Amino acid sequence: MKDKDCILLLSGGIDSTTLLALLSKERYSITALCFSYNQKHSIEIEYAKTNSKIYEINNIEIVELHTSSFNSSGLVSSVIILNKYQSIKLPASQDNSYVPFRNLLFLSYALSYAEALKIHEIYIGVNKDDAENFWDCSEPFIKIINKLAKINTDIKINAPFIKYTKSEIIKLAYTLNVDLSNTISCYEPKNGKECGSCLSCVKKEVAIIKAKSN
Repeated sequence: MKDKDCILLLSGGIDSTTLLALLSKERYSITALCFSYNQKHSIEIEYAKTNSKIYEINNIEIVELHTSSFNSSGLVSSVIILNKYQSIKLPASQDNSYVPFRNLLFLSYALSYAEALKIHEIYIGVNKDDAENFWDCSEPFIKIINKLAKINTDIKINAPFIKYTKSEIIKLAYTLNVDLSNTISCYEPKNGKECGSCLSCVKKEVAIIKAKSN
């Protein structure tokens, strides 16, 4: 019997799918929120739907966001070419796939949804590796949003992978029997195939190699 309610920010990627598997194992009743914002990898929504079925999540909400303010991001703009990398040369600064205040928007929506439904826990799959390139995946960001939430609610935003590297999350995915072929990490897939050279693809490649070698 499932007796714990939570909201999960679910994409089609490894991190949130692994978190979905973990929460399912811990017998949470999960409401999944998946965001559509004209992203170049909108195929992730189909993967999120597929994994929701696999883990028997009855409630998945596809949230449509207005994206006029996202045109500075290579993840959304049709005129900005996403940065490409080699696996041995990952950037130390913010990538041009950054979407302004994206996780703040996602979590603000999730907080509103949670308060309306009287759900007290929100989960997000941000991690240590993502925080290197995106400030709104960092531990200080999560701490500040939790402080804001506590002003008038008892809702907690949980980021259980915040100190995990991507390879550590992949190791956990293996132990949970997550089918990684049912995930997509690419920022700009072509015909459903990962490009292999965007930041997300390269991080995934490096992480899988590390996970298998350790």
